[in-house]
Amino acid sequence: MRLILANMRENTNLTQDEISRCANISQGYYSDIESGIRCPSPDVATRIAKVLDIPEQDMFRVFYSEEHTRYKRI
Repeated sequence: MRLILANMRENTNLTQDEISRCANISQGYYSDIESGIRCPSPDVATRIAKVLDIPEQDMFRVFYSEEHTRYKRI
């Protein structure tokens, strides 16, 4: 699980559905991102970051750092 992403969402009191609607993606896709099953494109990561007010300099750490994903890239 991308613990940072899940914690940020919980701290904003937003549901996965609310974030996915604001970011214009499906709730299932957002759930897969938060679970570490899928990695978002830079465009999708930027849209989610805007919803969660994630600073641009922190986007890589939140979305692409292997330590925060369930499945490591090979």
